[in-house]
Amino acid sequence: MKKDLKQYDNYSLASIADTGSKTAKVKITIDIHTKNSASNQAACLMLADALLSGAGKYGRDEFLNEINKLGASINVHVGQGYLSFTLRSTEAVFPKLLKLFELMVSQPTFSVSEIKRIKTTTKNELHQARENSKEAALDNLRNLFYGKEDRHYSYTIDELIAAVDTTSKADIAKIHQLALARMWFVSVGGSKKTVTACNDTANKLRRQVKPNNSVTTSQRRTTSPKITLENIPSRQNIDFSIGTAIPLEVTDPDFVPLSFGIAVLAKWGGFAGRLMSTVREKEGLTYGIYGKLEGIHGTETGYFRIMTFFAPDKAKLALTSTFREINDIYRKGITDAEFKRFKTILHTGQMLLNDSLSRQLDDLHSYHQAGFTLEKIQTHKAKINTVTKKEVNTAIKKYLNPADMSVSGAGPTKAVKKELENWYKSVS
Repeated sequence: MKKDLKQYDNYSLASIADTGSKTAKVKITIDIHTKNSASNQAACLMLADALLSGAGKYGRDEFLNEINKLGASINVHVGQGYLSFTLRSTEAVFPKLLKLFELMVSQPTFSVSEIKRIKTTTKNELHQARENSKEAALDNLRNLFYGKEDRHYSYTIDELIAAVDTTSKADIAKIHQLALARMWFVSVGGSKKTVTACNDTANKLRRQVKPNNSVTTSQRRTTSPKITLENIPSRQNIDFSIGTAIPLEVTDPDFVPLSFGIAVLAKWGGFAGRLMSTVREKEGLTYGIYGKLEGIHGTETGYFRIMTFFAPDKAKLALTSTFREINDIYRKGITDAEFKRFKTILHTGQMLLNDSLSRQLDDLHSYHQAGFTLEKIQTHKAKINTVTKKEVNTAIKKYLNPADMSVSGAGPTKAVKKELENWYKSVS
């Protein structure tokens, strides 16, 4: 496999050319954030569906049928101020899929009837989201860290439903035009023929585009740590997001050491982290408890978050156990045995990426859209092998003070609200 990364005036192309590959995969990410608002967020919620709802001579059903006939897929996602496309197919039909993608982004119809349908669908999804305690816990935590104009801020469901009602075809088309003007980060994996075809299409779509360098609003809040609880009585458990703002960029020297320390505490997925081995395995207080850094992109800083859920009657005990482990790693750092074990775990995780072209492409794209060159990617990955225990513990001490942690819970909180608020006062 051969990796390459070339930057042009209005798009950047990263590629993994695998001469034996019979499949093709493309990921495209575009930053469409300017200044967040309820109306902008509502239009973004509708954009993904609108792009798949007819293009050129095709109506919605006809367009989707053309994709399905190829045994291929085009997925569109809009969130946190980013528009993302993922294309998958066999090598044989990839040129036809590219033609459909080109048509979709260059000639979307945005018909009045489809906009009406999308409004109904979007509002139904928002009503259903009232019961999504996991997302509510995350949204409420993020809103503690960011102002309303920031890409990470989430408006309330009622605000978004009202905004959807007033969203017009022109509003959606405006965001689409911004997406066409902004820088595209394109990553492709497949045969050399696939890579060439993707580059040709990207060049065709982008060569006459005048880049839009409009300013994006970043609005960090400096509020004190707090607990926020949203009552969703229909749920059985309380979902929690626990965390703190992290003033780091991906290129900061502390990023890898801190990521290492967080893996020891709460590695995302699996059973290796301390929290899984204690709060779940030893104490049986949850099924899953994981943590990671999120929201860090380019020059924008993010936050650390632990995701978990507890039964209401066990919530106080489980939160106490969780904070005990955070406090322990904050005061004492990681052990020699943990340092050695996680060096192996994290290195093995990187090596396993080589088993799948798709996973390699996902990894490459995450670095690519963050502005890394191939050389910088290699240097960043190599840091896992050279990071020291002292660097890890210094980063933990700098960023993971339990006194800085906010707690956001969503679910059947009413009966335990006072108890949890009093508990938080005792630990904060």
